Parts: sequence; C-alpha cells; structure tokens
Amino acid sequence: MPDKPQRRLAAIFVLDIAGFSRLMAEDDAGTLNQVLAQQQSLIAPAIRGRQGRIVKLMGDGVLAIFPSVISAVEAAAEVQAGAARNRHLQLRIGITLGEVLIAQGDVYGDDVNIAARLEALAPLGGVALSAAAYAQVQGRIPYAFEDLGLHEVKNIPQPVHVYVLGQELTSLPSLRRSPPPPKPRAARPHKAMRPAVLVLAGSLAAAAAAAGLWGWQQAAQQNSAAAVAPGSPAAAAFEGRPVIAVLPFTAGQLQPAVARMLSEEVIRSLAPAGGIRVIAPGSTRAAEGLLPAEAAALLDADFVVTGHLPGRLQDGVRLEILQAGTGAEPLSILPPQPQDAVSGLAPALAASVVRYFGKALPEIAPSGATSDDAVLQLFTARSLMQQGDRSGAKQALHRALQLAPDWPEAQALAALWHLDPLSGSLAGLPQRAAEAAQMTAGLPQGAAVLQLRALAAQFAGQSAEALQRAETLAEDYPNDASGQLTRAWLLHLAGQGGAAQKVLDQLRRLDPVPQPAVLTVQAAIRLAAGQEAEAAAAAAEALALEPSAQHALVLHCASLAALGSFEEAATACGRLAGAPLTLDQAAAGFPYTSQAPLRRLRTGLSLAGLSGRP
Repeated sequence: MPDKPQRRLAAIFVLDIAGFSRLMAEDDAGTLNQVLAQQQSLIAPAIRGRQGRIVKLMGDGVLAIFPSVISAVEAAAEVQAGAARNRHLQLRIGITLGEVLIAQGDVYGDDVNIAARLEALAPLGGVALSAAAYAQVQGRIPYAFEDLGLHEVKNIPQPVHVYVLGQELTSLPSLRRSPPPPKPRAARPHKAMRPAVLVLAGSLAAAAAAAGLWGWQQAAQQNSAAAVAPGSPAAAAFEGRPVIAVLPFTAGQLQPAVARMLSEEVIRSLAPAGGIRVIAPGSTRAAEGLLPAEAAALLDADFVVTGHLPGRLQDGVRLEILQAGTGAEPLSILPPQPQDAVSGLAPALAASVVRYFGKALPEIAPSGATSDDAVLQLFTARSLMQQGDRSGAKQALHRALQLAPDWPEAQALAALWHLDPLSGSLAGLPQRAAEAAQMTAGLPQGAAVLQLRALAAQFAGQSAEALQRAETLAEDYPNDASGQLTRAWLLHLAGQGGAAQKVLDQLRRLDPVPQPAVLTVQAAIRLAAGQEAEAAAAAAEALALEPSAQHALVLHCASLAALGSFEEAATACGRLAGAPLTLDQAAAGFPYTSQAPLRRLRTGLSLAGLSGRP
C-alpha cells in the first residue's frame, strides 16, 4: 500500500545550471561530465552537509528541501562559493519557505513552483529568496539583499516578492552562532590546562559582530590580562605534531581579497616550520566562511587560526587560535604586531603562530626591502589567478616587477607562471621548463625556485639531480604542499611508484580537500600500475575541478582508451591545448626515466587515435 502523503513546512531549494542547453549543443559529452561531477563532488555534499534532502536531480538542476531557511542559504553559499572557486558551471538558486506535500519520494505544492520561478530570477552565482524566506535571514547576514519588488510569475496567482543576493553569497559567513562560553569553573592545576584560543585583541567589524560570527570577543576582552608573553610555549602541552589551518582572514576597511591573500602569505611563511603541519591554501579556501569548529572538522585540523585586519595592513592583524574540540573560551591573548612594511607582516604573523606552539621558524636570508605597492600588486596577481583571470593576474605581476624588478618572490612567480605546469600546452612544456629555470638563475633557493629547478632537471634527463632537489625542497619546506607534490611526481617518473604513493598519502594531510594537481598525480600512478579504471576516475575528478588541466586530459584519454572507451578517449585528447597533437607531443609532458609506464601511456594514446608509434 503506498505511503500516506505528508504535509510539512520546509525550505524549498531549487538549483539550475545557467545556459545548459547552449553548453550541451556545444559539447554534450563534456558538459554532461561536468554536470555529473559538480553534482557529486559539490552540490550533493553541500546539501546533505546542511541536513538537506535531495528530492530529485533534474539533468540540469536539483530540487531539495531543508529543515530551515538558514540551512538552505548556507548550502547555497557553499555551492556557489565552490562553483566560483573551482570555475564550475554557473548556477542560479531559488529558495522559499512553505508547505509541501510529500508523497512517494517526491514533493508537491505551489511553493515548489515558486522556488523554481525564484531560481530563474536569481543572478548568476547568486540566490533569490521569497519574502517568507527572507524574513528568516533578515538581520542575520552581514550583507544587504537587493529588493526586486513584486513579480508576476507563471502559474502562481499572486505576485511574488523577490530578494536577491549576488556574488556576495560566495563569501557568506556561517549563519550559525558560536555556542556561548562555558560557565566559569574552579581553577585547575596549570599542567591540566589545554590551549584553546589565541584571541583577537579587539572586536570584529560591526556587521560581523551583529551576525554573531564568532562569539568570542566579549570573553576575549574579559581575559585580556592573561596575555601570553612572546616566546611562551602556550601550546607545548599538545602531544605530537599539531595540524594547523590558517583560515582566510577577514577585513575591516580593506578589500576582503587582500585579507584572504595575506592569510595565504602567512601559510607560505610557515612552509619551513618543523614540528607542525600547516594546511595548504587550496584546502583552507574551501573552509572560508565556516565557524572555526566546522573548519577544523572539514580539514581534520587540531588548531584553527583566524585573523582580522581592522584597518591598514601596517596596523597589524589580530589573531585567534582555536583548538578543535575544546569550546570557544579564550585562554590567552596576543596583541597585533604592527610592521613598518607590508612585506614583513606575514613572516611576523607566522613567527607568532609558531612561537605559540613552542617552535621556531628557520632563519631565512632577507630578500631586501620591497615597497608596499609592489607587495599589494603581488597579492592582487595571486588573487586574480585564483579567480581564473589569467590576463589580469599577469598584468598585476608585471606591475609588481616594475615596482620591484629585483624582488626574488615576484621573479620566481613569473617563472612559475611561464612554466604553467597545470594548464600549459604539453607540446612546449620541456622548453618552458628550461626557460623557467633560466629565469630563476641567481635567485635564492626558495620553495618555488627549488621546484622549478627540479622539474627542469627532470625534463633535461637528469633524474638523480631532480630527485635530489625535490628531497631538499621537502626537507627545507616540509609544509609546502606544492613542493611535496613535485617530489611525488618525480618519484613516479623515476619508476618509484610505491614511494610516490606514500608521499601522496602524506600530502593529503596538508591538502585534505581534493586538488586537481594531486588527483592528476594519483591518476598517473594508477595508470602506471595497470589500474585503468581508477586512473580514469581520478583524472575525471581532476578535470571536474580544473577542465583545462593538460596532464589530466592526457591521462583521461589514455586510460579510457585502455578500457575500450575510444570515443570518450578521443574527446578527451581533442580538448588538449594545440590539438590535434601527435603522440610524441602529448607524451612530452611525461619525462619518464622508467620505460614501463611510458609504454603504457603511449599505448593508451595510440589506441585513442593519436598518430605515432606507441
């Protein structure tokens, strides 16, 4: 006997892919693959992670219901932020609050239709809310919705009042309030205390405070007398090698992008630190907007560092450190450390964090004074590159080099972007590697320089030297995820698949959120081991995150062909930069010193239809 229909009040969430019909007409197989990957890796986890229930997947859309509007809006923010960050297909989302009729696994009612109509009115990358839904979040989000007024919508007798939020949604902080501080307890012996927070010496911006984002400021002020003296090993009681996540910083008057990039500069400054593990920028960006406890759970971190810029960069940054699972009561305070120059701010913050854990950063020779304007241009360049604006990023980097032509960090970044190992054409990769190494001649052996020289040595047939440089990179910069990945890649190319897999497994502690380059190396290891299905799956996941990843396209092509999916393999190879390529050109990006994996790769490419002997 069929289940009796049930009525329920729910937040109704409708998502749709913009321009789906046009995209299918241009590339039906590629679009479908992106849709499926986006649903599985981003949309479904975001909905289920917010207690939502997916009612149906509708090809180019999703219908879901949530127990509250807040949960639905948080899921929308997570989805849109992930789509923007990873350059997925563009989405629109509509949300309303209303009564639905649930029967046989589906939902019915006028409010379902209203949510669908709202979705069509939402801006690209944004969300549209009905008046009923808006009333549930009004005053709880530190952004102003645009009031679009009343709209006549199809099949709905009464006009619908519409409120929209655009790109601000992608940086929406969590709407859940932090739990209140625990009640005071009797003092315990010092040795039993565990560190919880290195607190902001001041309050957040008024809008953030009104939204109740952190809930620690009042307690921080009450405990200001307990400030930790510089050099005190406040976290020395933590056993083992703590895992630390530095979340994107928030800002007062400065643009949020500058604050976020400063937090990543702190992570880079922590790369040489021993005795701690530091989560890589790619993964910490995925936790932007989460409460510290939520970020710690996502990243499997023992401690979470947050920061706020109340005004100018030279005024310093107010830091907090929360230990996962200990609540939110602050136990210690560290005031901001103003710097005369922006270039010294990130290293100073990194040193403070390391000192908090009773460690020290290795001494690194200073690269000379760099103007604040040049540093901010470099920040802008990296931010634009993350957003996919390659032209704007290179222009900003060019301006930074004009302002500071002898700045090693900017020179190394220019060489790295010239090499473009992820999305650059494979046919010219060996030559670009040699050119990038030449561009870094005479520069200090920083992480990027060591990485470039190791890759150039591999392409020049000097595998032993390449591995030696990679080992030096991993030893000197243990928290540099990119360097650890380079080491895994070179071990794989040298035929040391087991060692490469071990490094890759360790790397996932630093970069727990899937990254396209990591998945590409995993695909290469799987294909070399004869595990074509696993290789194809890893390459497909990498391409879902970065559709232009050239190594992933080659591996996807070769593994699909080895599995007998020749048409799909040919499609993958056809997407390579400069296609159609010869077999030799496509294999140029894989400078193997071991013949077995090279033969397997070339055989797959030959089966996919590339010309040349396997």
